[in-house]
Amino acid sequence: MKKVLIISFVACLGLTNLFAEMDCPADSSYHIDTRTMLPDGSPNPTYGQEIVTGLCGCIAFAEGTSISDNLVTFTIRIVDNEPIRGLEIDVYHDSDVLIYGENGSITKGDKLNNVADPDGNTRTMTLLANEIDDHLKIMAYSTSQARTSGDGVEGDLFSITYELIDGANLPDNVSFYFGLCNLPGTSADPELLNVVCAYPSMDDPQIVPTGALSVGDDFIPKQFALHQNYPNPFNPVTQINFDVPENAGTLSLSIYNILGQKVSTLSDGHLNAGQYSYEWNATDMMGQSVASGIYFYELKSSKFTARKKMLLLR
Repeated sequence: MKKVLIISFVACLGLTNLFAEMDCPADSSYHIDTRTMLPDGSPNPTYGQEIVTGLCGCIAFAEGTSISDNLVTFTIRIVDNEPIRGLEIDVYHDSDVLIYGENGSITKGDKLNNVADPDGNTRTMTLLANEIDDHLKIMAYSTSQARTSGDGVEGDLFSITYELIDGANLPDNVSFYFGLCNLPGTSADPELLNVVCAYPSMDDPQIVPTGALSVGDDFIPKQFALHQNYPNPFNPVTQINFDVPENAGTLSLSIYNILGQKVSTLSDGHLNAGQYSYEWNATDMMGQSVASGIYFYELKSSKFTARKKMLLLR
C-alpha cells in the first residue's frame, strides 16, 4: 500500500497561460496520415498526406510536484477539444535519481475518471504503465467505448509517481518529453485518429520544477472528508482519498469485511493537515489476498468518523 500527500497549489492558474502558449485550437487539426491500410483492408489513398483528424488535444505537465517521503509525483494535464477514447504515451525524463521500479505508480486524473460511452452512460477507462528500458509506456483504453468529456476545459489527465533513489538529492528541475503521443479522437467515428497537436517533444521538452509546493492557508482543508474510492468496483488495487484539517490529532484508516472484522490498517497515527491518497491492494494484514466481495473503509479520529463501501471483483 502506498501513501501520497497531495499538496494543493494554485499553479493551475498559470497553466492557463501555459496552454494558451501552445497551439491548441478548437477547430480542426491536421496530421500526416500514417495509415497504410483502411479499416476495410484496402490501401489508404491518403497515406503520407496531410489530412483533417478532428479537433485538437494538447498535453503538458503541471508546474511543481507532490512529495511524500521518497516518492515524487508529477501531474500531466490536458485540454481535450473533442472526446478522447484513450491514450498511448512514451514518457522520458533526464534524471538519473528518479526511478519507476516497484514503488512507482500511475493514477487517473479527473479527465480519465469522468468518462462515458456514446450514449452518455458512466463508464471506466483502464490505465496501465509499463517500464521499458529508458522510458515509461502509458496506455489508457476502454472496451465500452468510454471517452472523455471533450469540453475543451483544462484538467488533470493522470499522475506519475517516481521513487527517489536512497541517499540521492532531488534535482531542482526535471526535463520531460514524450517519444510517442497518441490521443485517439472520436470526431472521425468509427475511425479513431490521433488528434494531439501540442505536447512536450524531444525537440521541445518541458522543464518541470521539483520543489515541494508550500501549502497556503487557503488550501488547507477546513474539515474532514472521506471520498469514494476509485476505481469501484476494483481488481486488485483501489485508491482511497481523504482530507485532514488542522489539529486533527491521531487518525486511523482501516478496512473491514462485511462481517465487521478488521482486514487491514492503512494508516494509524498523526497526520499533518492536507489531502491524502492511500492505495489498498486487496490484501489483509498478513499480506494475503482477500476474497471478492463487499468491504468497508473507515477513517476515524477523536473528532470524526466516516465509513464508505467498496466492491472487490476478482
